[in-house]
Amino acid sequence: MTLASLDEQDRATPLASYYVPGYLSMSLPAIAAGAATQPSGPRTAAHAYAIAVALAAVAALAALTVTGGSRTAHHAHDDLP
Repeated sequence: MTLASLDEQDRATPLASYYVPGYLSMSLPAIAAGAATQPSGPRTAAHAYAIAVALAAVAALAALTVTGGSRTAHHAHDDLP
């Protein structure tokens, strides 16, 4: 199903389900890092933020390695004439 195949009044839900998690995944960690600067200081908060991002990257890499990346693999050349 593509967005173009939906009626105009039915497009809000799929767009919101795409954009809301995206905005939250970018804004909530930044808000948490800003809040962490008050009790621990900016240097400690920055180090903790960097460690959390590195751990998330390692977890994502491990998940891709275990699954073989098959869930995101697309055959782009199958549509070519």
